[in-house]
Amino acid sequence: MTRLPTPTYRSQQGLSLVELMVALAIGMLLMLGLVQVMSASRSAYRLAEGIGRAQENARFAMDSLERDLRMAGHLGCINDTALMQSAIPAEEGLNLLFLTQADRIASNFSAAPYLLRFDVGMQGFEAVNTAPGDAVNLATGAPVVGNVNQWSPSLPADLGALQPVAGSDIVVLRYFAPVSSGMTGFAPGDPTSTITPTVPAVTTGGSGLFGLANCRSASVFAGTVNGAGVVTVGSSSDPLNKSNFMGDREPYDTGKATLYRAEVIVYFVGVGAGTGNTGVAGPSLYRVRYVRGAGGGLQAEREELVEGVESLQLLYGQDRVVAANAPPSGYVTTSWTANQVGGGVVNPAGNNANLWRRIGTVQVGLVMRSSEGAVSAQMDPATQRMSVLGTQVTPQDDGFYRSVYETTVAQRNRLFEN
Repeated sequence: MTRLPTPTYRSQQGLSLVELMVALAIGMLLMLGLVQVMSASRSAYRLAEGIGRAQENARFAMDSLERDLRMAGHLGCINDTALMQSAIPAEEGLNLLFLTQADRIASNFSAAPYLLRFDVGMQGFEAVNTAPGDAVNLATGAPVVGNVNQWSPSLPADLGALQPVAGSDIVVLRYFAPVSSGMTGFAPGDPTSTITPTVPAVTTGGSGLFGLANCRSASVFAGTVNGAGVVTVGSSSDPLNKSNFMGDREPYDTGKATLYRAEVIVYFVGVGAGTGNTGVAGPSLYRVRYVRGAGGGLQAEREELVEGVESLQLLYGQDRVVAANAPPSGYVTTSWTANQVGGGVVNPAGNNANLWRRIGTVQVGLVMRSSEGAVSAQMDPATQRMSVLGTQVTPQDDGFYRSVYETTVAQRNRLFEN
């Protein structure tokens, strides 16, 4: 009898449908978790980068503003306040060769071109409805260029041509730069004078505007420079100068007088060149330096300092002594907006100009945002607002990281009866 073989049973191979569904569900959960981790890491990186960029830009902006604000009113050996108290016009005190000789003798400084008003070392323009206590809503999308009437006082044509963004203050600074030199030769005359500096470097890289000062007087003028570094001052054909040195009435001795570069600087917020990851242009802080152009007239050199400055707010600390015939005390007791300082006058004269010369400190406030969308959580405007120098700011819910930076700058040329 033949015995039949016993059949062998093999174990089941593969997965059942239920097991497959469970495995897919677990895999999807793991993948979703991985995506969430990657997304959170990317958002955290963008936020950290936005915070770092905003802080870096704020430091750079503040450094530049502080450096120029401290120099406002510097006119050599003594400051603008002391020069304007001199008793003999056109002999002691401040002389602008941008004026006719008659206006110089009469100290009619308001007849000079606005940008060349070196008798007013600093003047601000307050953006309307941005004073302490006011509420400001930051604009959505690209920044909006304002018209000249959106500042108080209204902007002169030269500043309106810069196309500043509405809602931020503007400040104009005039001073002698720290780059200076003695003289080996000074030949005053009319219509031409010449100045030979000891160190020719003072004539290179400058604005084409110069200041000549001793401890009795200071003169500001435009000049051309030859290959040897000699400055020629013309009054008959120069588009800026309307008069020249008056010989014995302006005794600038070669051993006692100093030649400086003269600077006219403007700070404002404008539309930036970059678009970041949004594709929309953002706000930037601009510094404009006015130089003597090839044709002899003033020319604006624009420099985009830092991006992401949404608002520039300024308050001016005034000396407690404001009388023009009395020296300043060096004690700052009040802070004003720009339109409160000079009475809202575009081209200040008399006491309005003197009030600007009695500013000893400037409070600077910046609203900074990240250069790109940083996926930052936005504050609820109903419960919390940003405040910059007392101005309430409501940002847009656009994912940009924002922060406020403030500082106070003391003008080294106007404190402690300097």
